[in-house]
Amino acid sequence: MKTLLFSRRAAARFLVFVPALFLIGCACGPQELPPPAADMGADTFVDEVRKISAEEGLPAAREYLVDALVERDDSDGRMESRLMKASASPDYVFPDSLVAMPKSERAKVGIAFIPGMKAKGGLKPSKPVQALEAAARESRDLGFQATLIPAVSRGRVDKNAAAMSKALAEVFRDSEQVILLAKSKGAHDLIYYLRHQGAELPLEERKKLKAVCVLAGTVQGSFVADWFAHSCAPWAAGSRAMLVISGRGKQIDMLETVATSPWKGAAEGFPRNTFPNISFINLVVLPDGDDGRSTGTVWSPFMRTQIEKTAGWESPNDTLVETAAETLPEWVDAPQWIVRTSGSHAFPKGEYLDGSKVTPFTEPLEDGTLNPECGAEIMNAFLRSLPSSLLR
Repeated sequence: MKTLLFSRRAAARFLVFVPALFLIGCACGPQELPPPAADMGADTFVDEVRKISAEEGLPAAREYLVDALVERDDSDGRMESRLMKASASPDYVFPDSLVAMPKSERAKVGIAFIPGMKAKGGLKPSKPVQALEAAARESRDLGFQATLIPAVSRGRVDKNAAAMSKALAEVFRDSEQVILLAKSKGAHDLIYYLRHQGAELPLEERKKLKAVCVLAGTVQGSFVADWFAHSCAPWAAGSRAMLVISGRGKQIDMLETVATSPWKGAAEGFPRNTFPNISFINLVVLPDGDDGRSTGTVWSPFMRTQIEKTAGWESPNDTLVETAAETLPEWVDAPQWIVRTSGSHAFPKGEYLDGSKVTPFTEPLEDGTLNPECGAEIMNAFLRSLPSSLLR
């Protein structure tokens, strides 16, 4: 009876509260100009691309990004060309790659995989998590240590970082060199971890961190999370109301943290003064459509349309994260290698800029959705192309 009464009260509150929020959203109207990226801790590169998008359109901004990303790439395009070759030639091993090292050396390298969101409904692992499981399995088959950090629930970034702290500490303890690989929101959790819990590790263990690989990560925040957390548009405000009424109001806090760059407030000199041997490899996603938008959809097409209509501005993105925001902020003093792909946030389904497939040998599932085995294919190519010089 109490449950029934609560349900009726919640429904009544919803019927009164949500229409009011919809009216507020209609009164608000869209923004005419992009918001300053600095408001959410992002850099002037994100601002620059937003401005081009607003003044010249998304296709022009996308074309600008194609060359601008090369300028920000400290590998001068070499990592991208190596990964493209390894992806197209499954038997080719670069002689200076990690896979070409003796087995005894490979066994000393610990690779940890940090997922983005937890399983759907907290029950069955999502396909991206399954793909990382396949990547970890492939890494072990190639002779490396590999750990899949348990996917955490949709909580605040600081809580997620604390939840995975123990597992990551074991990776640092048990390995001689460490590579951390994060997908999507996992990048947020990982950077927070490095700023806080990871910074408390002994110096000798912090020296072990050689590379952080980020796959379509929220490196400077997510514009979609920002819309859900802050927009007064009807569907954004209504979504927040539904979360509160259904007892999931804490997810709004999660959206707040993902909307903000994980680098905001970082101490000067971080991360090199804390992890002196760190380098970054960022796989970024450019939209593949002629209109400057991604043709693939990895979440609600309806909500995506609402964002396009009500945000009032866009910059090229993978449907969840702006392409420019998938790179390190300009003030971060650490080597950054960039690999450009095109498609959507489920980047293994995408292409390199020459039109070749990122995972050409893994067929999609029968319904056309992501095949989790693509994680094994892309990881195999990555380890056959990643230079062993990173470990020195």
